[in-house]
Amino acid sequence: MKKDYTHICIVLDASGSMSDIESDIKGSFNTFLDKQREEPGKTVFDLFQFSDEVERLVKSADLALFKDDLMAKYTCSGMTALNDAVCIAIDTMGKEFAEMPESERPENVLCVIITDGEENASKEFSTDDVKKRIEHQQDVYKWEFLFLAANQDAFAAGSALGIRENFCKGFVADSTGIACLCADVASFATGIRNRNK
Repeated sequence: MKKDYTHICIVLDASGSMSDIESDIKGSFNTFLDKQREEPGKTVFDLFQFSDEVERLVKSADLALFKDDLMAKYTCSGMTALNDAVCIAIDTMGKEFAEMPESERPENVLCVIITDGEENASKEFSTDDVKKRIEHQQDVYKWEFLFLAANQDAFAAGSALGIRENFCKGFVADSTGIACLCADVASFATGIRNRNK
């Protein structure tokens, strides 16, 4: 594994109910990314958004090289295909990491799942599919997962997906809540970076 290489993947709800805070999400996440650029080591960023469909908006962007607005294409509409999004993100990144030489793979992988509603639109994958993948990546490859949810019991919903309870947290879906959410993700990312020091 490549020392001091942290790969951050955000799986972000883009359903219609998120539209009221769309601009807050863009602004707060750009602030988050700017702070990650200041961290020591290599940081690579992936962004998957989900509504009725799943779309990879950012593909393996090295934050030291990409200074443009990585949140620009984020837009909200439709329903909540949460299961499809998580499974597609895990499968996509897992395949790409497997194709890398062992010496180039990230030392730390953090996958952050953010939603303001419950699953209601997945076509391919079930909650059980999500749980199997998350538990496998946690146990075998030491990926870390953070589940942040509004308008539901974050602990129950995250636990159902196989995420450890202390890595599940609720947030308020407003501008202040989104700023706090991004601060929480930044703090968690710092902890991941420092665990192997």
